[in-house]
Amino acid sequence: MSERDEEAPTLRLEVLSLGSGGLQLDGITRLQLKLADGSWLGLRPGHAPIIAATDDGILKYEQDGEEQTVPVKAGIMTLSDNLVSILTTH
Repeated sequence: MSERDEEAPTLRLEVLSLGSGGLQLDGITRLQLKLADGSWLGLRPGHAPIIAATDDGILKYEQDGEEQTVPVKAGIMTLSDNLVSILTTH
């Protein structure tokens, strides 16, 4: 099997909220979210593990070649092994 036959790695996203349920998405090729300091963080599959505080805002992601957006509340984001988890309290 050649490298082209293998699927490219993707991100899995989980937004967990104590107040209003959550969101789970697979097959994400890139992701951008706003950090608590006002800057933007871009993530792609294979990114090093990270923990960061996020701010209220729009989460942008690409899935199946299309850019999508979803509003998210401030929280804590972790990334490990291509799994992005955002825990919010709102």
